[in-house]
Amino acid sequence: MKIRRPFLIISCCWLILAGCQSSRPEAEVIRPQNVKLISATTPVEPALNVSVLTFDAGAESRSVRQVFTPVRSAEALYLPYVLKETLLDSGHWGAVRVVPRLDPTAELLVSAEILVSDGVALSLAVHVWDSAGNVWIDRTYQDWAMDHGYGFDADNPVEPFQDLFNELANDIYLESMKRSERDLAVLLDTSMLRYALALSPQAFTGYLSTNEAGIVEMSSLPARNDPLYARVKKIRESEYAFIDTIDAQYQHFYHKMQRVYSYWRRYSYELTTYNDKIERKGATRSTEGSWAAMADVYRTYKESKLNEDELRELAGSFDSEITPTVTELEGTVINLDGSLVSQYETWRSLLRKIYAAERGS
Repeated sequence: MKIRRPFLIISCCWLILAGCQSSRPEAEVIRPQNVKLISATTPVEPALNVSVLTFDAGAESRSVRQVFTPVRSAEALYLPYVLKETLLDSGHWGAVRVVPRLDPTAELLVSAEILVSDGVALSLAVHVWDSAGNVWIDRTYQDWAMDHGYGFDADNPVEPFQDLFNELANDIYLESMKRSERDLAVLLDTSMLRYALALSPQAFTGYLSTNEAGIVEMSSLPARNDPLYARVKKIRESEYAFIDTIDAQYQHFYHKMQRVYSYWRRYSYELTTYNDKIERKGATRSTEGSWAAMADVYRTYKESKLNEDELRELAGSFDSEITPTVTELEGTVINLDGSLVSQYETWRSLLRKIYAAERGS
């Protein structure tokens, strides 16, 4: 038995490594390193608010080992906050918020689908568009971690794919620079009018139209002293305050997940890169394949699994740990519970009902 046990563990290691297939760059592909974030030297006016939609976890391909599947739901909540922090650090935008539901009235909206994420590679299919429906970005961003990305202090994890987020933030900024100050101001008005139209189609029809290309165009604005429009603006501010409380929940989850997710990605990186070495040298040949090396791979696999289990728990408990949102709307205390998606939808429904009641419609 003592003789067979090492052989059994080594065999398990080979089976583990055989399953560590993932979509990642070929060895000869060199990714530009150290993408610097373009930071604002002076405030941009008018500054658009940005809504970052929680990411789509994507469909797991057969080429990616199934171990990644449970982690994706956690990543879909974590990665948007990395993008939010990057956009804020650039200083080019107004408020940047992570939101649970698509909002076509947002001044600028970012969505992404996770195509690959295995600790070695990160690939996101990104779509960015404005309140008029103009597409700013529709492309896939990819980055690959290098060894230095995982030599982090446990108390201060480094984002190994920060280059990707810097590049995306830079591209969004460069797209904004193609618009004049007047263009950006029109987008602000278009966003507000689309919100007003969602609240009361009867009151605000005629101000916007959609052309053959599907782009929303503004024909005019309500009068400056229009009480209905002034009321819409006030309700919009109430909604922004509510979304800030939702964003704070994502922030809490981000900080709670940061350490264990960083460990999981590092262990996954080690497993995947070790598997690459075996594939390149041939699975039938002896490569650094001493007992010590195999035992180290097996240890890494077990640690990866432990972190994966913790990530699964974090993602699974996300909705159950959401605290009820207590907010105030014009002197009335409102208590909302349930998932962030249900709170968000209940809040928007409540605002529409309040507006309709005030108008007597």
